[in-house]
Order: sequence, then structure tokens, then C-alpha cells
Amino acid sequence: MLRSIISKSSTIQTVSRPIQFVRGKRTKRTSSVSPATQRIITQLSVFSARKKVPRVLKLCAEDLVRHDTITKAWAVYQKDKRTKLQDNLAKQYNAMNNAMEDLKQSNRELYELANAKQIGKRFPLDARIPTQYPPNKIWYYDFTPKEPKQDKK
Repeated sequence: MLRSIISKSSTIQTVSRPIQFVRGKRTKRTSSVSPATQRIITQLSVFSARKKVPRVLKLCAEDLVRHDTITKAWAVYQKDKRTKLQDNLAKQYNAMNNAMEDLKQSNRELYELANAKQIGKRFPLDARIPTQYPPNKIWYYDFTPKEPKQDKK
């Protein structure tokens, strides 16, 4: 039935629409560039400077003053935070150093035992790197220190 209608109509009008580009899935295409050159191009595009530099903010004069004020205040806050941490670490170091000097003067034998190198102990459990956060596993209940190897004589 549809064929009879199409065949009877003598004029079929075609409406031409502009071609629209639809982005689809990227496919591998054969390119004239060698794989080594393509690798270099990819690396250069990844490490390009334009991606590392933030875009310049276009602000009016008032907003620029506000932005600069907040930025400077944040920098001052971070500097104060750093200096407090450095002062705290310096105090801790000085206290430990003074305690070791007192131990050295009061009991030389204990001082030597405290500073004795332990053979075979590369990363002891008690020498964990101090961090700002507690560890995931607080205490190793099954920890037993290994006995150092005795030299055969």
C-alpha cells in the first residue's frame, strides 16, 4: 500500500538540512605519525605550561582588593602556623638534647646503653615516624622483638 502511494506521487520533495557534527566514540585511526612521535606529542600536551598556570581572575577594583586582602591574610596565617610548629619542634629537640646531656653527666653507663646501636634492628617498632594522625592499628599485641644473632667465636 505504501509503495502504491509513493509511486503515484510524481513529485517527492526533499528537504536538505545542514549536516550536524556529532562527536562519537574515539576510534583508532591510522595516522601518518609514528608511535614514538605520537608519544612525544602526548607527553608535551600533558606537561604543557598552560595547564599548570591558573587562569587570571578578571575582577573589578573592589573585588581585587578583597581578594588580595584575603590572600595575604591566609599567607600570614599559614606562616604563623609554620613558625609555631617549628618552635614546638625546636623546643622538643632542645628538651631531648638537655635530657641526654644530663644523663651523660649523671650516669655515663646509662647514657652509653641508651645510645648503643642494636645489631639487626633496621626499622624498630618504637621508631615509627611521628605524624599528626594516629595509626590505623594502635598497638601490636603480638609483637615480640627478635633476638640478635650471636657471633660464633
